[in-house]
Formats: sequence, structure tokens, C-alpha cells
Amino acid sequence: MYRRAVITDEISQDLDLAVAMAADFGLDGIEVRTAWDVRIDRMSPEQLRRVRDVASARGLVVASLASPVFKCAIDDPAEVAEHFEILKRCMDAAHALETRLVRAFTFWRLPDPASRLAEIMDRFAEATQVMAGSGLTLVIENEHTCNVATSGEIAGFLGSLGDPSVRALWDPCNAYWSGEKDAPGAGYERVRPYISHVHVKDAVPTADGGHSATVLGEGEVGVARQLEALRRDAYEGFVSLETHYRVHAALDDELVKRPGGSAFSAGGEEGTRRCLVAWNAMNLHA
Repeated sequence: MYRRAVITDEISQDLDLAVAMAADFGLDGIEVRTAWDVRIDRMSPEQLRRVRDVASARGLVVASLASPVFKCAIDDPAEVAEHFEILKRCMDAAHALETRLVRAFTFWRLPDPASRLAEIMDRFAEATQVMAGSGLTLVIENEHTCNVATSGEIAGFLGSLGDPSVRALWDPCNAYWSGEKDAPGAGYERVRPYISHVHVKDAVPTADGGHSATVLGEGEVGVARQLEALRRDAYEGFVSLETHYRVHAALDDELVKRPGGSAFSAGGEEGTRRCLVAWNAMNLHA
């Protein structure tokens, strides 16, 4: 059966508060993106030990690092080089926190991603060389602002790459935001052979043609269907709640695109609590 986690800065920058909530709701782990207004790759050894100790004290493990690796412009050599350094720092952080999963993206979305697929794959081949022998897995999140957004894109990309150290972080809500209407069904089946990590959140359409996050299970993504499918298939990895829901004001586009820090976490405690109540009520994790 799958294990459950939450991305801590969806609750608060106060890690103690976030970990306490995760434990109170019976979760198995946490996923770390930012804490104390410090991004995971910028944490000192002392801060990393604090993350490990706070989680361990409540019986939780670190499921994954929600890093920003390759959320950058592929045509900017300086940015790409910077993100390879971020990857190296995240590898050190992963070892310190005793997790084997490091999240990555596929660069900001280009007008015609398919025409640049070979170049994107070359960058990931370089990344796997950097990671060789580390025992870590790079999990690619399908993200509507990046070059791999839908189930078809991520399955096609990973199938072509053919490297077992690069796997899928499947987010059905991100696929929904990208126009995929059956992400928990046909979409999941496309990605299923490659999945090593899962994110869940929910959303509803807005009057301007966009989407807004909502309480887990109250949107159009089909979260319950996705969780039931994972249970049916005996998926044993982690499912992390990436709330994105704020009760009194929606996150603006820039915070969704580059999440993290106090502005992002504001209002997250109440929104995440409502989502965790809903998740427990689904009873699809036992």
C-alpha cells in the first residue's frame, strides 16, 4: 500500500508546525521544498540535520526533495549550469536526509517542445552522469509550465530516455491543468510503468478559462479515482499532498510557478488541514 506525505511549505515555513500536522493526520513522511525561508538546496548541514531530527522525532521519514532542478530556460547556459550545481547540492541533501528521490523538471516550456526533445534528453543524460553511483533517482514532475506536461509527454520522454535512474513524478492535477481530462484513468495508465512518486492536489475551472485549487476531492481532477487506482495496483511508493489551496485567496501565478517561501506558505495551514481531513475521509490508504 502506498505511503502518504505532505510538502511541508504547503503548511508553513515553521517546520515543527508542519511536521506536527503531518504526524497528527497519520502521515508517513514529509517532502521538503523550503523551510525557514530556505530552499532545500541552500540548507546548511545544521539545517538539514534539524529537518531529519524534527521528522524522526515524530516517526516520519523524508519521502523526497521537492527541488527546482531544471525549472529554468534551456537556452540560457548560465541558468542551466546553475541548475546542475543545484542538482549536486540536492544530492548531498538527499543523502543527509536519507531519501533517494530528487525532483526535477524539463525546463520552461518552449513553443514546440517536440522539436527540442533530443536536446532536453541530452541534458538529462548529463544529469544521470552526475548522479552515477549515488543510488539516487531523479523523478520528473509533469508540469504545465515545462516541456513535459501531460501523461503522453512524460511517458514518451521517459520511454525514449530509457534510463532507470530517471523516473516519473506523476501529478494528475498538473496534467488536468494542461488540458488532460482523464488523468486518473487513461493518463495514469500511460505513466504507470514509470512512476516512482506521486503528487495530489485538486482544482476547478475558473470563469476566465483558468483553474483554481480546491479541497482535495472537491474538484474535477478525480483524486479519489487516482488513489483507488494506486491502491488497486499495489503501488508502494509515496503520495505527497501538494495542496496549492488557500482558503481566503488563491495563489497568484508566479507563486504557483515558483513555489516556496513565506509568501507561498501564507494561508497554507488552514488549506492543507482541510485537504488532509478530506484525504482521511476518503479512506483510500488503508
